[in-house]
Amino acid sequence: MINKKRLIRTFKQLVRIDSLSLREGKAANYVKKELRALGIRAFAAGKVRAGEVGNLAAYLPGRGFNSPVLMINAHLDTVSPGRNVRPVERGGHIFSDGKTILGADNKAGVAAILEILRTIKEKQLEHPPLRIIFTVAEEIGLNGAKVLPDKFLKADFGLAIDGGDIDEITTRAPTQYSLTATIIGRSAHAGLHPEEGINAIKVASEAIARMKLGRIDRETTANIGVIRGGQATNIVPDQVELQGEARSHNAKKLDRQVEHMERVLFKSCRKHRARLKLKVERTYKAFKIDERDKMILSILKVFSSSGLDPAIRSTGGGSDANIFNERGIPTIILGVGADHVHTTKENIRVDDLVKGTENILTIICEAPLWQNLKKKK
Repeated sequence: MINKKRLIRTFKQLVRIDSLSLREGKAANYVKKELRALGIRAFAAGKVRAGEVGNLAAYLPGRGFNSPVLMINAHLDTVSPGRNVRPVERGGHIFSDGKTILGADNKAGVAAILEILRTIKEKQLEHPPLRIIFTVAEEIGLNGAKVLPDKFLKADFGLAIDGGDIDEITTRAPTQYSLTATIIGRSAHAGLHPEEGINAIKVASEAIARMKLGRIDRETTANIGVIRGGQATNIVPDQVELQGEARSHNAKKLDRQVEHMERVLFKSCRKHRARLKLKVERTYKAFKIDERDKMILSILKVFSSSGLDPAIRSTGGGSDANIFNERGIPTIILGVGADHVHTTKENIRVDDLVKGTENILTIICEAPLWQNLKKKK
């Protein structure tokens, strides 16, 4: 039902547009122009500090049946290296030229939503009222979704188009805490008087070496991902900053992991008489939608009727769905294909993008599904 060539063309146009987090202006303008061509007006919907542009929100009244309001969402930003992406199609896949990411995360979701809206308009398909949300700064902490004003979040259910495999429904995601530690030692000349210094990098290194990092268990992960410090090889470094995170589907396990990381840092600093400034904050909250939920069961039937063998899964990553669930909109994550995301090997199978988009269109236009669900109180 969808226009395959147009979908692929839109996707390639989108990935060519630079839109690193906080610099999504050109991508937002492209989306606004496409929505305007469909007679859909997009509104600015909350802006992240230091961002070039804010979120985009639009609304399409329902057609043909009265049902709860459905929200559909994708994010505009990408990770580095994401400038000057050159899409290359070969062997039924679309890759970058190997110098950058591709940006299928999440330009594939953006392209899918635009094609779904075009098809609905052209075919005059029946559909529920649609609240359309394109967020910014998702990749750096779901920050765009966090600043969406309440008036743009009046929806009963949500579909976040930000997954991978097209036959999976993601109903569970973890809580994440971010950790920033500044270790303050004392500078000294590294050749003349090293014993007078307190090497902040050494203190940090000992702490990291003692930390439980990586895969802690099947529900929990932790990582130190950024280290900044030092001025020159002949100066004992007096300060270093560490940035890390911990995630888990289990609140008690997450608390234990964060406490462990804090304890190791404090112990290492005490041993070497360094000072520690520590900031720990929750980035997003876990969500879990019951597999027996009526919405999930209905969507499973739609997938099966499309010839897919659907699977319900959990994810170790965060997405805008975490924020929407926390703010009262039951939201699941659906994919339109993408592999090796956040790397220069990222690619998307053309057939997956097309089939995934068609599946989501079918779900959106499945009148009995939405009519049988009660509106959120």
